[in-house]
Parts: sequence; C-alpha cells; structure tokens
Amino acid sequence: MFLPLSISVSGQQILIVGGGKVALNKVRRLKRFVNNFKVIAPEIAEELKNMEGVVCIERKYSHKDLSDHLLVYAATNNHKLNHQIQADAKRYRCLVNVVDDPGYSDFVSPAIYQMGEMTVAVGSNGKNVDASILLRDKIKAFLQHN
Repeated sequence: MFLPLSISVSGQQILIVGGGKVALNKVRRLKRFVNNFKVIAPEIAEELKNMEGVVCIERKYSHKDLSDHLLVYAATNNHKLNHQIQADAKRYRCLVNVVDDPGYSDFVSPAIYQMGEMTVAVGSNGKNVDASILLRDKIKAFLQHN
C-alpha cells in the first residue's frame, strides 16, 4: 500500500539509472515539477543528452551514484539491476521507483493533471495504471468544462 503525498523536490537532483526510452519518458513527465536530473547509463538517448537540466554520465551504475539523492528511478532494461538499485538505495536512504516493478518500489507515480496551483493525482498503488489515467482524464475533462 502506498501513502499518497506531495513531496518537495526544491533543490533536489533526481537520479535516473537508465538512458533509453523509459528513462526519456520519465524525465519528460517529471520536468513539469523539477528541472535537475542526473542520468547514468552506459548508453544514453540523444534527446536526454540535449535536454536542459539533465546531466548525463555515460557509464555503468555504481551504488555510490545513489549518494545525496532523495529520489531515484531505476529505469534500465535489466530487471536484476533494477532490483539491485532498489536494494542498494536502502543503505543510502533513497526512495526508489523501479519503473517496471511497483512491488520493488518505495513509491509510485500517479496519473497527474495540473491546473495552475492545483494538482490532481490519481493512483492505483501501481496495480492499474490504465484505470488511473482514465479517471484522471475524466477529472480533467470535468474541471475544464466547469
């Protein structure tokens, strides 16, 4: 079970381990809220390399990379490595989202609609992302028409 909350990311750098499509999509979604990322992977998509606010380091992950990061996204295409990142993060007191496995995650990202200062987040405890998106879109349509 996940506790819904909003967390301050002011002054925080978010670590993304992985440099492919999944990492790119995660950074695109998160850029609405923060513009300070570090991406570590042996190969990193060109679009990530060219994004403002994204520091790219092309090399293999090391547990030491977790130091000084509050939030970490394990976004590699290697399930075993993603699980290792999650295990390592406990020593560094980081919160980790394993993008392909909510059961190994300390937090999950809800479907979000933002309108001015108001943010609506719909979550399903990582169980039914499609239903969360559908409900978020219904709420968005309601708010835009009322």
